[in-house]
Amino acid sequence: MRNFIPGIASTIAAEEMTYFFLLELQLGAATVRYNDSDIQIIHEGETFTPIAFKFGDISGSATLAVESIDIEIDDTGKTLAAIVLNEDIRNKWAILSVGAIDSEYVVHVQEFLRGIIGGWQLYDENTLKITITNELVLWNKKPLRIQMSSCPWVFKGTECGYVGGESTCDQTYERCRLLGNTDNFGGDRFINSLMQKEIWWGRTQKL
Repeated sequence: MRNFIPGIASTIAAEEMTYFFLLELQLGAATVRYNDSDIQIIHEGETFTPIAFKFGDISGSATLAVESIDIEIDDTGKTLAAIVLNEDIRNKWAILSVGAIDSEYVVHVQEFLRGIIGGWQLYDENTLKITITNELVLWNKKPLRIQMSSCPWVFKGTECGYVGGESTCDQTYERCRLLGNTDNFGGDRFINSLMQKEIWWGRTQKL
């Protein structure tokens, strides 16, 4: 684990503290809070019920950021099973934190992963497996094509749709306008006009 509250990592390494995990799940209208220790833990006014759970696959990127994690929760009982079966829990929030209790029974907690529930599987009435996905992964998508100011369609092709008598096109919007085919223009008309603009948002606009 990285980025612990200063001092916790070394204390745990010296076996001076007992560490545990906290799991908070937003399941439909209900929020359940569990910890994997043997005692009830109260953190920020919320009670985390002791219950057994373990981790499956943990995937990460080249930057070591956690992308997703599988958690298997045992002994959930019929209450949690009923919530899962009656609610669509996908895209609901889930928070996994690591914590420790010192010799004076002071609880220290550091959030490890906050994400959305990407999927779930209920094996029986007592075992639930969920996948928590870091929401930042949703931004890590590649576009199918790069936006350009020129039209990407093949002249007189299926997407272009031009059926007139002209034999050439330079893929510009002006040419498309002269051909009366702007409804099928596939480029972004305003990219060139924006390229030289000063970007001011986030600062005070210069008048």
